[in-house]
Amino acid sequence: MARHDTDLPFGDAFSPAQLHTDDDRPELAAVLEMAKEYEGREDAFDEAIREAFFPDDDDTTRAKNVRLGMKDRGYKITDDEFYFTELGDELYDLRDDPDALYDRFAQYILRDLHGLKGIEVVEDLEAEGRKTVNDNIKEEFKKQYDFHIDETSNHWSQMRAWMSEAGVVNKGTHRYDIDRTRIEELIGVDSEDIVELDGLNEQQQAFLRSLALIDPPGEVKSRTVKRIAEHAYGVNISQSNISRRTLDPLEEAGYIQWEHVSGKPNLIETTDKFDAEVLKPVLDDLSERVGVPRHVLRLSFEEIMEELDSDSTHEKGIALETLTVKTGRLLGLDFVGWRVRGRKTGGSEVDIVMDEIDTTFNRWQIQCKNTKSQLGAKQVSREVGISRIIQTNTILMIARGGVSQDARQYANQVMRHENLAIMFLEGDDIEELDENTDHLLTVLRGEARRIHNIKRLDRREVEQEDGMDLIDREDEALEEFEDELDFEQEQPSLNDFTPDEDESSKN
Repeated sequence: MARHDTDLPFGDAFSPAQLHTDDDRPELAAVLEMAKEYEGREDAFDEAIREAFFPDDDDTTRAKNVRLGMKDRGYKITDDEFYFTELGDELYDLRDDPDALYDRFAQYILRDLHGLKGIEVVEDLEAEGRKTVNDNIKEEFKKQYDFHIDETSNHWSQMRAWMSEAGVVNKGTHRYDIDRTRIEELIGVDSEDIVELDGLNEQQQAFLRSLALIDPPGEVKSRTVKRIAEHAYGVNISQSNISRRTLDPLEEAGYIQWEHVSGKPNLIETTDKFDAEVLKPVLDDLSERVGVPRHVLRLSFEEIMEELDSDSTHEKGIALETLTVKTGRLLGLDFVGWRVRGRKTGGSEVDIVMDEIDTTFNRWQIQCKNTKSQLGAKQVSREVGISRIIQTNTILMIARGGVSQDARQYANQVMRHENLAIMFLEGDDIEELDENTDHLLTVLRGEARRIHNIKRLDRREVEQEDGMDLIDREDEALEEFEDELDFEQEQPSLNDFTPDEDESSKN
């Protein structure tokens, strides 16, 4: 789906700021009227745009970029022959009603042109305490959706500007003031619903997506929905576990009701919360997203610590997963995948793999234990064995109950002999992260210094190049300078030394 230089809609000159009008007409309405007048005549449109908005330009380069922003590379208001698309006709009909015009355009950007992805990315960054500058937004688009966005591109800024005309977000500054009420009015789904949908697993999302594709007027067989989901979205939904793993979670989320009649197929019926027109684009967006589940990004460390003590093993499992991933995110690591999930261990243990991709590549193995007992050497040994299989460079072990002395001694012994770093983080350190996220880096710097001391090389080990031992090097040095050491007579020792007579007489 990649475009010429970006996976966001092209809009270099197609923006409210560049298309400012001197009258009361909305910028979009003015451009639509000109596009209608010159429909199918691209050169004439370019010249008209230049005269209206860029009269000081010697050529029509910026005007041409306005036209490109309206075509398929951009906002798809016209087709490649420069005739209105269905959307273009709809917007043109609304040109005399600015509120309705900008609402519809913002709705289209949110639903169909990745605008909602961008809004969610901004809220992800805010939840993590990171700056919502364009570079960070572009980085998250790449991480979460594998988008290519040119380094010099300002297309997201243009999208934001158009959405601001409908009151979705404020204009201009790096700080974002997002109006979630307006978004819900425009697309019919609020932020909590999106986070909840993002928390569904791949099979559950595909099943619900398939149901939105069918949009049944009444009851439908779960087997039919399952088969369509598997065919359309390439998932494998186990029929033997479909009740517990798929139908029950979707019913609990409020999207379906279902019943089982012995000897007959399971029948599903959608609820009032289910709206195919709303859910389909949201689920399509989520299906493109990879990496950390969104509920993980939005939970604070204080909330995590509370849920780690929950009576619900499910909540403890989610909290443990969240703690592990958020810790890796703070270190700038990319989520790769789970090895052991907290929900499978009753919230007592979780393992993930994360990558550090910079000028070099490092693979991290993060293991977190939610138990009152201290981490022992046996647990460290297990992680070391796994690291040899998946080729990790660094093991980070997070232990709420602390780390035993034998665990640390075993880790030290391993690090002296293997190209592996083993770091520890304890419960008290985690509790400080909401107040001071830099505390994590402080602790790990201390761990890094400890590892450096353990792995410190003797100077001779560093400088010795050819494996030659000290005696061999001494003999070679003497042989090399033998001529210079060929004394004519035996040199006196200190014991043979006697003062000069003149010197002795002076004394």
